Amino acid sequence: MSASATLFRTYPATVSLLILIASVFLLEVLAGGSTSVQVLIGLGANDPRRVVGQGEWWRMLTAAFLHIGVIHLLVNSWALWQIGRLSESTFGSALTLSLFVFTALTGSALTLLQPKVSAGASGAIFGLVGALVSFFLRHRERLTSTGKRILTDLLVWSAVLMLFSFVMPGIDWLGHLGGFLGGVAVGWALPLRGRGGGWTRGLAAASVGAIVLVIVMAASRFL
Repeated sequence: MSASATLFRTYPATVSLLILIASVFLLEVLAGGSTSVQVLIGLGANDPRRVVGQGEWWRMLTAAFLHIGVIHLLVNSWALWQIGRLSESTFGSALTLSLFVFTALTGSALTLLQPKVSAGASGAIFGLVGALVSFFLRHRERLTSTGKRILTDLLVWSAVLMLFSFVMPGIDWLGHLGGFLGGVAVGWALPLRGRGGGWTRGLAAASVGAIVLVIVMAASRFL
């Protein structure tokens, strides 16, 4: 079995999300450039005027797969690769995918409080971090020394990056905060892995359905 096949079998949610994000970025480039506001809006960036004013709610999810420039893409892809694998190891692949979709929506929802167009997976990535932090804190008595070190690293990582989001111009700190808070809320309620039952697969199926639906809706507007 090839290394790529092994990675996909081990981390199917993370690898699939990264492939989708890379494919969408290629589409951005072919459509006229990933830094073009017109291209971003046309492909489904989160634009409060269109979401609130015109009811284009699907933008709240499609925006998570769009990125503004190569650096934005590479930074978020690296972060998703690191955090996504940890999430899949902790929660399983089905819940990781569902958490990504849910916290992408909570991040986009908070972003609607400001007027600018936004895009990127960072809100959902912060959501995965929030879920991990909340889950580890709730079950901290079960953590090994490695688990406690990971929890400390996550707390420091999230605090530093959230502060960075506040002070750096052009970064959607509302999206980061909305994703993180959504993850914290859900992570506290998640059961230990192996106790979730079939409902996790149901959530994953619904999440895949939501991704397909919003992509179809975005494509129908773009084409």
